[in-house]
Amino acid sequence: MLDNLELYLATAALNNKKYQAAAELYMKVAARNDSAEAWVGMGLIQLYQLAIGRTMDEVIFCFDKAKSISPNLQTAIEAKLIGSCQILLNAYVSFFNEALKQQIHENKKLTTALLLTGNNLQGLQSHCNEFSSFAGLGIEGAGVAPFKKALSMDKLQKEILLRFHEIENALRMNMDLTSKTFLAFAQMEITVLKIEGIQKQERIKNKSIKSAITKNILVASQG
Repeated sequence: MLDNLELYLATAALNNKKYQAAAELYMKVAARNDSAEAWVGMGLIQLYQLAIGRTMDEVIFCFDKAKSISPNLQTAIEAKLIGSCQILLNAYVSFFNEALKQQIHENKKLTTALLLTGNNLQGLQSHCNEFSSFAGLGIEGAGVAPFKKALSMDKLQKEILLRFHEIENALRMNMDLTSKTFLAFAQMEITVLKIEGIQKQERIKNKSIKSAITKNILVASQG
């Protein structure tokens, strides 16, 4: 009963970006019992802080720990990670495009935007019912740390695209590539758009890059 309460409180803290408080609660549960759910929570804390210095190695460590505790839940644990990565990437696209709107408003210059398409977020999340305490995180990117507001658009673009590459590479190296959840994730497309000024609102599809979270996307976005 105490575990359930602390898992709920930890997830609420994560939802509100109180990462230290969330980590302390998850670790209390993990210390009392071998809790896969607590380690999944720890993994999400690392994942949602990629923008402020955490790494996918830390994320994978936590999710691997969860799988070692509950090998019978491997499919669900991997689905939770993949679904959470999709939520994160959508949040990153929102950060990028919100900053872009501001840049267009201020400078009225030709620039680029990102669209992320090809996935059914609800479908990804439906595989993760074993982790009920995370249901409140939803599909809106709650709990995700934003990139620094002080970054220039050029630096923000590079940071976001590097994170995209880091996430996809980690999943390809560590997940079951034949699972339905990963195959759905692999259908993701990043579409680079050209936008010319706020008044004109002209959008020209420049290039669609399937599962192309690679270093080459930066070149494509500047082409």
